[in-house]
Amino acid sequence: MQLTSGTKLAHYEIAAAIGKGGMGEVYRAKDTRLGRDVAIKLLPEEFTRDAERLGRFEREARLLASLNHPHIAAIHGLEEFDGSRFLVMELAPGEDLSARLGRGAVPLREALEIAAQIAEALEVAHEKGIIHRDLKPANVKVSDDGAVKLLDFGLAKALDSEEGDSDISNSPTMVRAATHAGMIIGTAAYMSPEQARGKKADKRADIWALGVVLHEMLTGARLFGGETVSDTLAAVLRGDIDFATLPEETPREIRTLLRRCLERNPKNRLHDVADARIALAEVLEGRMDDAPPAPSSGAKRGPRAGAIAIAIACSAVAATFITLGVTRWLVPPASAAAARSAHVSIALPEGYEAGSTHLRAVAISHDGARIAFVGLKDGKNRIFVRALDDPEATALEGTEGGDGPFFSPDGQWIGFFAGSKLRKIAVGGAALETLADAPSHRGGDWGDDGYIYFAPTNVGGILRVPESGGATTEVTHVNAAGGEISHRWPQRVAGTTTLLFSIWTGPGDDEHHVAMQTLEAREHHLLVKGGDAAQYAAKPGLLLYTHHGQLLTVPWKPSQQDLGKAVPVAAAEQPNESIGNEGCGNYSLSDDGTLAYLGGGRAYGAMRLVWIDRQGAQTPVPLPDRVYENVAISPDASRAVLQTREGTTRLWIYDFARGTLTPLGTGAGSSQAPLWTADGKRVIYRGTRKGTRNLYWITVDGSGDEERLTTKPGVIQTPTSVSSDGRILLYSQTGPEEPEGVGAWVLPLDADRTPHRLFPMPATGQDAQISPDGRWVAYQTTVSSRQEIFVAPFPGPGERRLVSTDGGTEPLWSRDGRELFFQSGSRLMGVTVTPGVTFSASPPRLVHEGRFFRTINGNTSFSITPDGSRFLRIQPLTQEPAITRIELVLNWFSELKRRDAGRAE
Repeated sequence: MQLTSGTKLAHYEIAAAIGKGGMGEVYRAKDTRLGRDVAIKLLPEEFTRDAERLGRFEREARLLASLNHPHIAAIHGLEEFDGSRFLVMELAPGEDLSARLGRGAVPLREALEIAAQIAEALEVAHEKGIIHRDLKPANVKVSDDGAVKLLDFGLAKALDSEEGDSDISNSPTMVRAATHAGMIIGTAAYMSPEQARGKKADKRADIWALGVVLHEMLTGARLFGGETVSDTLAAVLRGDIDFATLPEETPREIRTLLRRCLERNPKNRLHDVADARIALAEVLEGRMDDAPPAPSSGAKRGPRAGAIAIAIACSAVAATFITLGVTRWLVPPASAAAARSAHVSIALPEGYEAGSTHLRAVAISHDGARIAFVGLKDGKNRIFVRALDDPEATALEGTEGGDGPFFSPDGQWIGFFAGSKLRKIAVGGAALETLADAPSHRGGDWGDDGYIYFAPTNVGGILRVPESGGATTEVTHVNAAGGEISHRWPQRVAGTTTLLFSIWTGPGDDEHHVAMQTLEAREHHLLVKGGDAAQYAAKPGLLLYTHHGQLLTVPWKPSQQDLGKAVPVAAAEQPNESIGNEGCGNYSLSDDGTLAYLGGGRAYGAMRLVWIDRQGAQTPVPLPDRVYENVAISPDASRAVLQTREGTTRLWIYDFARGTLTPLGTGAGSSQAPLWTADGKRVIYRGTRKGTRNLYWITVDGSGDEERLTTKPGVIQTPTSVSSDGRILLYSQTGPEEPEGVGAWVLPLDADRTPHRLFPMPATGQDAQISPDGRWVAYQTTVSSRQEIFVAPFPGPGERRLVSTDGGTEPLWSRDGRELFFQSGSRLMGVTVTPGVTFSASPPRLVHEGRFFRTINGNTSFSITPDGSRFLRIQPLTQEPAITRIELVLNWFSELKRRDAGRAE
């Protein structure tokens, strides 16, 4: 929410914007009741919607308001107006210290006076158990007469999203300022080493920051810095602290004070800021020893800006992991090269995880300054963005259901996919735009030529659309005769006309291949057989790609059409089977060599079938553990058709009484999304045959061959429902013919089998399910980037009714039509349907909850018995640990150089 001059929030009149930070937008305003100028901090919208979090904030804000001190900007109140929450704070006069430092070093006495006032403010707060946690020049205001005010005191803690004690000194730290294991807080250059390692911060973190700020005031230069955030973090943790750069007139006592404040081991650091205040006062009052000695001639001049001092050893002897969260260390040998890499983990916001089945869940900007990722919570995902020097990740509003993020070349925009559309959003969360249809995307990339290249579906070629929106054009063409089904995971190589992408040839051991094509040509060239998710690293001249969960590199230039021998990246440095669903490769590389990837988890693991009754009790089905993906109970409840993925996706008939499992069909090609006919004699399914993905059916007694029901190349057709009388089949269709071809379709099974759309354009929908009485159709469709369940009259026309209230997918009617079930994240929800001329249903209720397999490109993946007593569901056999962090390798290129040098020896 942007406020302009003259806007009124209750009795506060906005005068002008002051700034914007991670904890909200700040405005200068007039309190018209009391006639005073104040600062208004508008709290983030996602924060104000969380009632529990807001309640905790109110309690802790009251404690912060007790900090009544001349050097602390006071909190006057927490207000609400027209749905917006905002803090009213003292408007501190003067300029912030960061602006003052922009003009150079601060004279010695002035710097010591500022530091003394900061120390006095910290002392008062620490006595109340309150820690600033984000002390930096930008949070220090200095008036014209030299008076200091500390800003945002404790707000990082107060904006906590976690459960905690109302006592701010004891409550757990929050995501927004996270000082607990798992997150980083504060601006990188001013955070303490323990904060950088993700450990809990106490008052000694403020003492460290005081030392850093004082050092910067005296020298006029950042104590810890570098060309990238990665360099800055490395310097904080391991870089030289060069006291020789201090002015020669710096008193000995101040040098000693700085050394004690800047001890990396907090146990050896100054324990109480009162001691710093006393030392500063003694120097200012002239109570000190003789003048300090001049620096020795051998002392170094200038900080080691840009040097990576965190290192990992690639040998078994030393391997360093600095986790912005959980920290694991082994110090490298002293003889290690100056340019070193570092392994860093960034934890996701509390309660969120990164699903390995997402279609590209992580991206890093070209300059390495930001990461974007997909966060999953309660089965629902959204896009987050985090600048690496910010204390937290920000959820981008409007990205619910989002997937596949990628950055613009300048890092100011993020492209992503949600609601069957390609969209873009500014990194600050504004200006959300829809660019093109993308019903079942397979990746995108933002070129430096003003176009976004993307795969809208998992059939067909790569398209492009102007970054400002407009018509799409096809860039690559699938060679169906050569067995190609789709092109995916594009990367437009910067500064060239070369496009890298993957070719998918259907289920099999080596179903993905890396190809290249110049934009002037219409033919593409195969670079790697059995490779996927390629990215080009221009600086070292390497092509990266994945193969069976392993990351490989090979020297390559865009002008080459032949490759040398690829080299796998060492196992400790690479993504594993979480490399991504559909071969997407959940990794991303910045231009300066920061590698981001998801570590841990599996895209597919062994699963089992379980019965779940109405009370939630689970009973395993006596079947082998396999990779099951779909299940449907026959109309007479004697059998079930199962879908498994083991190389090729196949269908099986399971007889409940006999306990037998019989393959269905010949196994030629992939068969998916099974559905019983009304009489139970046939199974309808989607078959991948020679590059097409159309509808087939086959008798279950083995008396005949499969029969093709539809013939339409270049689309994906998925059966979803058969009417109770067996005369009508509903199916979903996606493909490059968008928007005309997308949506729910009707196929008569007893006539000429001419399909037609279920809903007239522009209405659309997926996974349409006919009610048992044939009067209604339930389906899922996108509403504001989120899938919801609707019911409409069948065959129409008529008013549609919203059934779900908090997202919904995979609708399924009970056999008597009195209930409608659907998935909502990890919950199975149900509504009770009241018979009548118009559709009427109860509010959704929870049926059961748990981690079960959810289909991505199929029909409803669970089933219910005819009597409605039990559900048949697919459950992961072993719950893989949730992926709760993003792995970074800083200065990864130097690691590759050492690897190659070691191999050459």
